[in-house]
Amino acid sequence: MPALEVICSLIGWLCLYLLFCSTFSHRGPEWNCRLVTLTHGVIMVLLTAYVVFVDGPWPFTHAGTENTDLQIFALAVCLGYFFFDLGWCVCYRSEGPVMLAHHAASIVGILLALLMGVSGCETCGV
Repeated sequence: MPALEVICSLIGWLCLYLLFCSTFSHRGPEWNCRLVTLTHGVIMVLLTAYVVFVDGPWPFTHAGTENTDLQIFALAVCLGYFFFDLGWCVCYRSEGPVMLAHHAASIVGILLALLMGVSGCETCGV
């Protein structure tokens, strides 16, 4: 059920943003979005480091292997974040074409790994 995980992730990032907006109401939307970005970065670095270095398989020796449940979870959480952040960037018109292209490329890459069911370890490594 990766689609459900992605939707739950998107809702989770949106709720975190709204929580930051209510907690730091004296700050602007950009500040609160940056807090969500920081949270995403910390969570994903820790989660994908565990996926790549502990849970395995090693991406340099097992490229193209079938995705594990933990890899699917990590990719779904990350994909939900990129959907949230892309929507935020479009809504507030805060970023230029380079950042929008970065979001689009990340979404396509993660979607491919999820839809094909392989290369989750390489995608988590990236």
